[in-house]
Amino acid sequence: MEDRKRGANAHRPQPFWQRLPAITLYPVRGSALYSLIALTLCTLLTWLPAIGWLLGIVTWVAIYRYAFEILRETANGRMASPENTLSSSDGTVIRLLGLMILMGVFVVTVAIFLGPIIGLLTLAAVVLLQPGCVISLAMDGSLRHAANPATSITIALRIGWPYLAAFLLLFVIQASALTAGQWLHTFMPPVVGELVLNFFSIWGLFSAFHLLGYLVYQYHEALGFEPEGAYDALLRHDPDQKLLDEAEHFVREGQLDAALDALRGSVRSRAVSLPVHELYQRLLRRKGASDALRDHARQYINRLLIEKQEREAMNVLRDMLEVDADFTPSEPQQAAQLAERARLGGQLQLQMDTLRAMFKAWPRDPQAPQWALQAALLLGERYNRDAEALQLIDEALQRCEDEEQRRKLEAAKTALQVSPA
Repeated sequence: MEDRKRGANAHRPQPFWQRLPAITLYPVRGSALYSLIALTLCTLLTWLPAIGWLLGIVTWVAIYRYAFEILRETANGRMASPENTLSSSDGTVIRLLGLMILMGVFVVTVAIFLGPIIGLLTLAAVVLLQPGCVISLAMDGSLRHAANPATSITIALRIGWPYLAAFLLLFVIQASALTAGQWLHTFMPPVVGELVLNFFSIWGLFSAFHLLGYLVYQYHEALGFEPEGAYDALLRHDPDQKLLDEAEHFVREGQLDAALDALRGSVRSRAVSLPVHELYQRLLRRKGASDALRDHARQYINRLLIEKQEREAMNVLRDMLEVDADFTPSEPQQAAQLAERARLGGQLQLQMDTLRAMFKAWPRDPQAPQWALQAALLLGERYNRDAEALQLIDEALQRCEDEEQRRKLEAAKTALQVSPA
């Protein structure tokens, strides 16, 4: 569970005030658009004689039911609109109706016994806390919990000033949708105008519930809520997350061999993600120098270079050279690339160690004399290790057949021999 929570929290949500276009257009994308159109057309059933009023209630129950599903899905970090939720049998909408009745009775009672001014202030407070009530009702389904003012106050205090900003934005969304619908309604025939008005009303409702859900998602840590979809998204981003969780569990339990066994099969049999390689390499280093460590380090460096992560590849190379001074990547080209990158980055010790290992691993390579020359110059000029530099040059001269390269090696040897002790 801790791995799950850490993974979910690794990708923090974008603030809702930076997603206003996406929040506003949410109802006209994906499944929400089809539901919006279908439910808008269903509002025409209210025109039927005798049973129209009953069908109208059923339609609006379905509208609010879908709105609650939008809130839940968004709160769990799933930004795609929900599908196939109109047949849900939960009683959240009925509880919402009960909550609205309780709020109305409370405000009227306060106005009767304490006067209209206190009643208006109470109404304002109830409206301000209403988003918290809806959030609570959607998340745990408890009418008693949602009707408790302390619940909404706690939600508002934990979120802080963004709660007030979200409340104002909710008002703007719903007021704008209703105003647009009413304005268009005045210019259209009765049936079409009614459809347009309902379309914009439902649009505003869906956007508002999406915003409430995103508010929960953005502040889930403060609210003590763990989004399911955030972890699902992490799994989609890294399909090996379950493997990592399993291995890290063994590590925490002190079972290093079990962790290595859990990773070894996947690393050897298929292309795994870089985090798996990183963990496997780290665990192998804890076990000490071994053929498995060297073989995997070459595999890991190769993958890092493919992914254009030269800096991390250099870190792996440096760690391996500390364990084994003769270590090299799989190919001379890879080693030369990292040696050059080390030079450009001013990491001269890494460059020198890499060049020496390259010369020892591939002494017959056409570039081997040049590697020896560069390493020797660093040894002599940078680190004052003339004896080692001269020995390296002598080894290169024994194998070098290119006249130009031999002249350079001889010149370097002469310079080192006459340099002051």
